[in-house]
Amino acid sequence: MLKSLSKRIIFVSAVLLCVGCVADLVLIYIFGKQIPGYSQLSCTLSSLGESSSPVSVEVTIWSVILGIIFILFGFSFRQVFFSAGKETSIAYLLIILYGIGENIASGIFKADNINGILSLTAIVHNLLGGVGVAAILLLPLILKKQFPGKSFPGFYLFSIIVFAIGLISISFFLLRVFNFETAFFNSFKGLWQRIFLVDFYIYFIALAVVIIRKTNERLVITK
Repeated sequence: MLKSLSKRIIFVSAVLLCVGCVADLVLIYIFGKQIPGYSQLSCTLSSLGESSSPVSVEVTIWSVILGIIFILFGFSFRQVFFSAGKETSIAYLLIILYGIGENIASGIFKADNINGILSLTAIVHNLLGGVGVAAILLLPLILKKQFPGKSFPGFYLFSIIVFAIGLISISFFLLRVFNFETAFFNSFKGLWQRIFLVDFYIYFIALAVVIIRKTNERLVITK
């Protein structure tokens, strides 16, 4: 039985998450087109929201909105699976950490680089964003325990694949710290970051679809 949150609010939060994930990918492209010389393959997502960016304000507003959507979805996830054990509590906290760290905090704290030196806001941006990324990278590992292979073979395998792609892509992205401008990893740092994002957005949409189905079942029963 769903408790605190309205069933329809849970349904809406899952739909909003699906829309938010797709909209974010579209907006990333649109925002990038507004910056002269911006490359989706070689430029990071953080550079979209730098203080010098012509779309800095828009990126911040959208990041906060998307973060709120993820936080609401996290609470909805907990309500739907509250009887599934400790994995649910951990998973919902990871989702909320992602919404706060990689969206709200990363949007508010600009990744500004002043004369080759990271600003204080950029340091905070990297730290909190890193917490958010780490949290969401762990999510499939937690959920594959909640959805074991014997009972949910498809979703179990899906979780492993998502984690593997996420780990590889974020590892390639982090290799840019060696700062070799012509190096393969650094030249495509934007690509690795976007692969990571698409990978987990697909995972989130799958989770949202599961919640929508469960919520619809309960809505039908209670009519």
